[in-house]
Order: sequence, then C-alpha cells, then structure tokens
Amino acid sequence: MTITIRRGQSEDAKQLFGLASQYVTGREPITIDEFTVALDNVLRYREQETNVLFVAEYEGRVAGYSLMTVSRLLHAPGLTAHLQELIVDESVRGHGIGDRLVAANEHYCMGRGVRQLSAMTSHIGRFYNHRGFEPIGQHYRKILELG
Repeated sequence: MTITIRRGQSEDAKQLFGLASQYVTGREPITIDEFTVALDNVLRYREQETNVLFVAEYEGRVAGYSLMTVSRLLHAPGLTAHLQELIVDESVRGHGIGDRLVAANEHYCMGRGVRQLSAMTSHIGRFYNHRGFEPIGQHYRKILELG
C-alpha cells in the first residue's frame, strides 16, 4: 500500500483526534473541545512558522501524524526543531509510516536550514535510535495545577 505524507489541515480533525487519543503521556486525555482549540492554533498561519503538522495517509485514511516545532534557542546556533508528537495508529504500526513521518520532518528541516532535530520519548527509544537519533540527557516534566 502507498503511504502519502502531506501537511495537516482542518478537515483532518476527526481522524487526528482519534490518533491523539492514542497518544498516552500519563496525563488525563484531551477532550474534543481542547483538541479543537489546539488544532486551530497549530494550523494558524504564522510568518515565522513554528508548528509543522504532517499527516500520513495509508489505505485511504489518516493513519498517523507528527507535530514538530521550529525555534531558535539561546545556546545553539541557527534554527532547531523538536519533534513534539509522532503517533501511528496501533492497527498499522510496522508498515513504515513512522519512518516516512520522520523523513518528512527531516526534509522540512533541511530545507529551512534547521541544524538540530530532537525528539523526546519515554518508551520507544529504539525507534529513534534506529533512525540516527542519540540520547543526550533526561527529560523532566512537572504538571502544574492551574487556578
């Protein structure tokens, strides 16, 4: 089957919400209302684009997505990018969809002159290791209570 990678769009919302619901981080799941606000923000045009959403189509449906942010850091020269989310539907993992999404992000970065692409994961490090990423530290998170 053919895998097609393209930029995400608002028409993908229903399928993207289903995939985002599979993205387990230990926090409470996102609601459809919260997701709608987040997707609108991600898709909003910005002159200095910071959010890059790619979707993978497989067997006629959105079967995966990646969300990358591009920014400047004070400690690193040039632009850097961070792969914030990469999810492939559980039912089609192992078909190369994740590989194609990573490659799309790398291609985008090289075209923009991004010098560093990073990713954080807690449970699929071997996926990134196999693709040339190397561990460089630890990632810490604190959930903040709002209000």
